[in-house]
Formats: sequence, C-alpha cells, structure tokens
Amino acid sequence: MNDALDVRAALLTAATRRFAQGGYAGTSLQVVADDVGVRKASLLYWFPSKADLREAVIDAQLDRWKDTLPAALAAATTGRDRFARILQVALEFFDEDPDRARLLLRECLDRPDAMRARLLTRVAPWMGLVTEAIRQGQREGRVRPDLDPEAWLVQVVVLVLGSAALGDVADRTVLHHSAAQHQDAADRRLRELVRVARSSLYLDDAPEG
Repeated sequence: MNDALDVRAALLTAATRRFAQGGYAGTSLQVVADDVGVRKASLLYWFPSKADLREAVIDAQLDRWKDTLPAALAAATTGRDRFARILQVALEFFDEDPDRARLLLRECLDRPDAMRARLLTRVAPWMGLVTEAIRQGQREGRVRPDLDPEAWLVQVVVLVLGSAALGDVADRTVLHHSAAQHQDAADRRLRELVRVARSSLYLDDAPEG
C-alpha cells in the first residue's frame, strides 16, 4: 500500500476483526500488523499503543452513525421512509462486516462502564432524533400509541446487533442452512427482522406520512 491513509484504514479493519474474534487481551499488535503486511513500527506510528488502537476501532464504528443517520432521516419524506432507511443503513453496515457487531457486543460485555460513557456521547444524540420521529408518528396517528419509543429503539438495536453477530450460527442451527446458503438465510432473517420491527411500530391501518 502506497497511500498512508489506506494503511491506517487497513489496520483498523484488521484490528476490528482480531478484537471481535479474539478479544482485546487475545490480540497482539504484531498480529494486526502482520495481517496488513506492515511492520509493527508502522502500526505504532498511527496508534502509539494497543489501547489507542482499541479506542480508534470503536470510534470508527460509532462515528458512522454521527453522519449517516441524520442524513438518512433528512432524506426520507415520510415516517415509513425514515424507518425503512434507518434499518437499511444499520443492516447494510453490519452485514458488510459482521465483525463490527461482534466487536461492539464484546466491548459492551467486557467494558460496560466505558462503553456506556462512549455511547452517551457518540450515539445518544442520534437516538434522540429517532425517538422524536417516533413520537411525531404517534401524534399523527401512524405509530402505536402505547409504544415506548426509547425502549422500542433499544430492542431494535439489540435485534440488529444480535442478528449480525450471531446470525450465521443461528442460521445453520435453526434454518439448517449450509455455509453455501448463507446469503439466502441472511436475507430471510433480515426480512423477518424488518417485519417484526415494522409491525410492532405502526398501526395496521395507519395512513402514510
């Protein structure tokens, strides 16, 4: 790689995979550098310590939502459009690389206090945008009036993360799909996730809007 920024991006991708699969303690800086084909000194140029690399990896996952989600909300013209677009953005992000979901779940389990603080500063603002959109739908008679916006959003986030992180194992266990049938199983699972989330959100006879 000639472009230094490409090296940094490749190191973040490799570290995401290693931290997700082996955990922070089980991952060495040398193995991350080896995955990218650079010297450890090159890695340390970008990330002075293993802790710095860990924080950069997590920030890279969370920063995606700071820009992407508000843009998706602004581009949608109806409440249903917003719902569909938000789920699409989330599912595409994690489907592109399931290790992203595995990393976030592992970090939440290994460092709950640190992740809670990080999520409050990085994720809470856009969650507020989503819950306000839900409340607007309730005021307009499109969203179930007894729905708790914050609690509903938490459950959807857990469903998305769990589906992305554990879906392949569950597909082979419950759907009895082979590795070769992975995409078909993933499509079935994601369609059902969207159906469950949508049906729990909208009233059956709600007008478009």
